[in-house]
Amino acid sequence: MQPNVPAIRLTLPDGTDLASGVNPRLIEMTLSEKRGGEADTLELTLHNHDGRLPAPPKGKILKLEMGWTSGEQVAIGLINKGRFKVDEVEESGPPDKITIRARATDLGSTASRRRTRAWHDTTLGAVLTEIATRNNGTVSIHPDLAALPIASLEQNNKSDMALVQDLGRRFDALATWKDRRLVFMPMGSETTASGKTIPAATITRNAGWAWRFVAADRNAQDGAEAQYHDHATGQRKTVSTGGDNRHRLKRVYATKAEAEQAAKSAASQRARGKRTFEYDLGLADCTLRPNQRVTLSGWSDAVTATKWLIDSIETHMGASGMTQKLTFEGA
Repeated sequence: MQPNVPAIRLTLPDGTDLASGVNPRLIEMTLSEKRGGEADTLELTLHNHDGRLPAPPKGKILKLEMGWTSGEQVAIGLINKGRFKVDEVEESGPPDKITIRARATDLGSTASRRRTRAWHDTTLGAVLTEIATRNNGTVSIHPDLAALPIASLEQNNKSDMALVQDLGRRFDALATWKDRRLVFMPMGSETTASGKTIPAATITRNAGWAWRFVAADRNAQDGAEAQYHDHATGQRKTVSTGGDNRHRLKRVYATKAEAEQAAKSAASQRARGKRTFEYDLGLADCTLRPNQRVTLSGWSDAVTATKWLIDSIETHMGASGMTQKLTFEGA
């Protein structure tokens, strides 16, 4: 029986493979992937007992691949997790070691710089394209979202990172930066922005150990409502979705269409938040990704009957192998 052997590969932008220097010194690695607007983070702790490992400079770009090189219970192969920019290096001892912390976006300081900007009579795709371009990146926006109208949008002393997160909540979308690319797609979408099918996954109870399921009432609110300014009458009007006990959004929107979109997104977000699930996977599956649809098998009917979306993935590699902590929201 072949042992399950995990591995990572780090390469520089010019293709230089750092595996020979990193793998023998690896103490532990943690990769955190999230569905929200936060960038993925990578932390590596390496032995430096001989003092011969030079600390990488801040700003160094590293490409990460991870997976399994052998084993009968895992999918063999390394999965590309994108590029990470080193933003913190810590040296400590004894024993001497180096800890490297990096973020998935290598957009420099421009994406976190506060800006003031206004858009009028445009589309979501146009706004996101402008944001990505001025940060030296590209955009990958799902066709279901690209043409949605934006009558008015103000960026008042807010960073591009924060604005993208706001737009993700407003349109109920995965909004994140991956390898210099702004990715924006509907929550739980079955296809990528390019139209490629995202396969659903099935995870069984015997694949891990600790788990936690929470079903919350959330005050039994079963919908949402939003106000907009009717230019024809000069009055505020309300649109709604769901039942009688609706959550009211504080913002007043410029058009009826934008108010309807906001109410629909808010209702979907609150519905997902009613059920959450956490699971410690014994053998990491590096093909899993945030926003992927998942079926959970082997638990109670309340768990198995729920349609789940992956909210976050924390992959840890160390002396005990490579494991994952998964969090889900009910779709």
